[in-house]
Amino acid sequence: MNLLRSSFSSVMYGGIRWFGKPDEGIRILGYHRVNNDERNYTTVRVSDFRTQLQFLSEAGYQTISLDDLVDGRLKAKSIVITFDDGYRDIYEYAYPILKGFGFSATVFCIGEQIGEASYLGWEDIEEMRRDGFEFGSHTLVHPDLRFLKQEEKWREIFGSKKFLEERFGLKVNFFCYPFGLYDGEVINMVKKAGYMGACSNLPGANKKINPYLLRRTEIAAQDTLDDFKKKLAGAYDFLHQALHQLRGRP
Repeated sequence: MNLLRSSFSSVMYGGIRWFGKPDEGIRILGYHRVNNDERNYTTVRVSDFRTQLQFLSEAGYQTISLDDLVDGRLKAKSIVITFDDGYRDIYEYAYPILKGFGFSATVFCIGEQIGEASYLGWEDIEEMRRDGFEFGSHTLVHPDLRFLKQEEKWREIFGSKKFLEERFGLKVNFFCYPFGLYDGEVINMVKKAGYMGACSNLPGANKKINPYLLRRTEIAAQDTLDDFKKKLAGAYDFLHQALHQLRGRP
């Protein structure tokens, strides 16, 4: 599968470099964890993360917030960096590297995990916020929202927003669907709760922006720098979209 994936992406990447990008738009990079201890699909090694950011910096990319993206306040070679779940290794490893390159990011926190072992604490969050990092909601307990009762959905969507806002003392404008899963009712509740937008796991760049179905480019543990460059160029988008549909994802 990895050989097929690599061969397919190489063909697509070659075509993109020759004919130009098929999907011009702003990419949102989706990360979960950055450390040297975990061994799973969503944990990027520290050295790989640094190499990826170095490439972005040398290529002239500039980070913007989700607020900037939705409002159309773009820079030359804009990119958005996001982290799901709010693990503490974001503060320990990713945050210093991001700052070193002059980058910022958006972190989606699971409300009831803040301050728990392996997760960001309130002091970590406050320090990162002072440096321009944006924080959004990833619900209170990270459930599959589609199968909750209506009042439970509302608690997870609106209750998590209220919880974070009362602690931060400012508006929490963005939401991230747990597991990337949602349905029409969930999207409508996110809108009703007062969020400006929400991140999905739909692959690709954001050109014609639906603020409540923002597309992301997932960065995974096995990605080499070559893979990372291909993902930025859109070489994996078709494959990821096909896999998304095969899995029955919305």
